[in-house]
Amino acid sequence: MKKLLFLAFFLMGIVSMAEAQVSAGINFQNTRTFITVGTDPDKEFFGEARLGLGDNIGLELMGGYNFVRKSEVNAYVGAALGLFGDYHRNDKHEHHDDVYFAIPFGVLIKPFSSKNFGFLIEAAPVFASHHDSYLRGGIGFKYTFR
Repeated sequence: MKKLLFLAFFLMGIVSMAEAQVSAGINFQNTRTFITVGTDPDKEFFGEARLGLGDNIGLELMGGYNFVRKSEVNAYVGAALGLFGDYHRNDKHEHHDDVYFAIPFGVLIKPFSSKNFGFLIEAAPVFASHHDSYLRGGIGFKYTFR
């Protein structure tokens, strides 16, 4: 957990030096933890790259559309394509790269006077190639560097 927090703060520091409207955050999902870097989440359309950590490491690219854009809250729906390595515990010699498609929908709540920091609630049905489909959900936080 210490490495995860260090990596998140390190990424936030690099992004802040870029002087662009970029967001960074951490999403704690029921399937894995994502470290995210993306475009401005207050725009009508935004994008995000997510590094998934946990038993399996993976990468997810997500494009989102804000159908509610207010200063205190954004509500969005999107489409995501992901890839993660699946190492089966029962058979130590079997390894699959699993491609999946997800439809994330969520809410970004910005309760403070500085609207750069927000709390995230997200759920997504996930359709994977080697596994059954499932619903993931979780919470997180996001900071936008302006």
